[in-house]
Amino acid sequence: MEIDIIDYSDTQMATLSEEQILAVREAQLQKNRLERSLQEKFAKEKQRLVSGGTFLSEIWELYCAELQQAHDEEVANIRDGLLFYLRFAQKSESTTDKYTVDYSLKMEERYAIVKQYYDKTYADPMERYKAFIADEVAKAYMGEYYPVYLSELMYLAGVEETP
Repeated sequence: MEIDIIDYSDTQMATLSEEQILAVREAQLQKNRLERSLQEKFAKEKQRLVSGGTFLSEIWELYCAELQQAHDEEVANIRDGLLFYLRFAQKSESTTDKYTVDYSLKMEERYAIVKQYYDKTYADPMERYKAFIADEVAKAYMGEYYPVYLSELMYLAGVEETP
């Protein structure tokens, strides 16, 4: 199953507990059901409009836009709920003396703390990259921001493939 409800790498998924992985799986299944339902609604409405001879009117575009917006809002609610759960269900026993580990902070704040630490501590981009990928706490702590910073470090260090 492809997990696209959240942007966690395989290494981050590996740091999750079994209960957290099940929550991710359930959210992904909900999203997949919503996707199928949306496609079925599109097909039914298209058939109805073709049968009625009004498919080429603006009705189809308006209908699609309205359904897509409602779908996107539902998926966003599922995603936000999952991220909220993962944010507060993280293993709080994970600590490091490198930077502050506070799971009550928002992801943006966590990202800023970790980024600031690595940017100030390591001048050499390759050294910074290697230290970051070895940081097991950051994988869980940064959530969806982990791949963002990893990509930045890979670019700066000239690394082309993810470890």
